[in-house]
Amino acid sequence: MDAAKRNEFIGRLSRALGRDNGACPTSVPDFDYSKGPQETMYSDLSRDQIITMFKEECDRNGTKYVNTTPDKLAKTVIKTIEDWGNGQVIYPNVPEVEQYGLDKAFAADKSDARSYVQWDASKGREANIMAAQDSAVGITFAIGGLAETASIVQPSTIDSGRAISLLPNTHIAILKTDSIMPRTTQAFEMLGAMQKEDPANFPANVVLISGPSNTADIELIRVNGAHGPLQVTYILVD
Repeated sequence: MDAAKRNEFIGRLSRALGRDNGACPTSVPDFDYSKGPQETMYSDLSRDQIITMFKEECDRNGTKYVNTTPDKLAKTVIKTIEDWGNGQVIYPNVPEVEQYGLDKAFAADKSDARSYVQWDASKGREANIMAAQDSAVGITFAIGGLAETASIVQPSTIDSGRAISLLPNTHIAILKTDSIMPRTTQAFEMLGAMQKEDPANFPANVVLISGPSNTADIELIRVNGAHGPLQVTYILVD
């Protein structure tokens, strides 16, 4: 639609609204969001209450969770893999892998039931996608959690592709409990601050994952694993 047709169309709307000469406003005042509930909802909850809400919502949406500490994270990850039936495991090439000793734990794991492959951007997109597709378990590090829906804030980067959390039947997400927020309001504030602070390294893709993949048709028949993993475990690092 060119400018003349657009102005003619908007002019008709303006006249219908009783504006003089069909004039279009040159500016729109900022909306006052200060009275919106999103700014204050759950603001009175303590840290313990936020974490309790997160766990209760996990129980509702079918997500398993386990608490651990940084020094025991590697053992907890391997135990969780074992609980889900083992198989090939794909994990990201991020600093947290070395920070928590996952690389050493995986290298020292002599079980024939498990094998490990690390996301490697140098191998190219197709090779990494195929590795994720062939894996039974995908491990990611989330940057936040939402107590209201038991969701995680999961970024995708060159060293941690979205296929890790999407293609394997089981997704294990590692989440620090101090990063769990009440709801999406705080999550988007966090993401906005991240983008302003370092726009060049802002993730190419950020998704909110709320437990195992499922969908329901018009008859409300629930189908699990329709668009992603059948099983999800959050490992909560205190």
